[in-house]
Amino acid sequence: MGSLVRPILDRPKTLESSHGREVRNPFYSKFGTVLFNTMSPFLNYKFLTNRTVVGACFIDFIYQISCYCWASYFTSFLQVVCNLSVAKAGYVNSTFQVVSGVLLFIVGYLIRRTGRFKWLFFVTIPVYILGLGLMIYFRQPNVHIGYIVLCEILISIGGSVFILLAQLVVLASVDHQHVAAVLALLYVSGGVGGAVGNTISGSIWTNTFYKALLRNLPESALPDVATIYLSLLAPLAYPVGSPERIAIQKAYGYGQARMLAAGTSIMALSFIGEFMIRNINVSKKTSHTKGVVF
Repeated sequence: MGSLVRPILDRPKTLESSHGREVRNPFYSKFGTVLFNTMSPFLNYKFLTNRTVVGACFIDFIYQISCYCWASYFTSFLQVVCNLSVAKAGYVNSTFQVVSGVLLFIVGYLIRRTGRFKWLFFVTIPVYILGLGLMIYFRQPNVHIGYIVLCEILISIGGSVFILLAQLVVLASVDHQHVAAVLALLYVSGGVGGAVGNTISGSIWTNTFYKALLRNLPESALPDVATIYLSLLAPLAYPVGSPERIAIQKAYGYGQARMLAAGTSIMALSFIGEFMIRNINVSKKTSHTKGVVF
């Protein structure tokens, strides 16, 4: 979050440095006028207070936090703990793209037939949380990769569907003129959520993985603990089954379990957004807009 807020806070310094002491520059005097006297607002205030739009943005925000809590170090885990090659780790990590590419055609057909979408939230959010919860148990050393793939499939089923539903919700809640603006609002919500999730992930990893390495590594490997902590190549250099590699795998499992626990608990908040969303009948929204709409 700091990386997002800091450029905004530093902006006045940048402007002053570029304009010197010209504080009477028209740029400053017109800034408030642009904010409060525009002919047409970027996004109508009524949509910012629309519970359906707010609920969809909240779900996307929470989902991105949850996802980035655990996803950042997943490929490293597959290589170090599951002993997969870079290519095979990439295949497992691409489960989401494969599942969503097939599943969303089915979801689109179901929405077209029923005209409703809210019921899908009640199915997919619990499936996603179930996948994360099972991943806490299975993302440990000496677990068959098939169980991890199963969890990835469950996570992909849930995540891909309600990402699509969030976009559908906001589009069904506004008129044609505000489609671009409300989609931008949704993507900003997700982007901020991703930044928050990355921050949480990094904090948990920093405070768990390094300490677990100190506890588990043999004394002969302790001088290299900083290198092991900072580099992916260092853990991979130890042979599979060696005391050092086993200790590193235990440290990975310890840190990953706590990152997943954070993501799972945060995702439970998405039920709040789910109940905020109205069950709109999208089959009745068939009118077409013609001509200039701005």
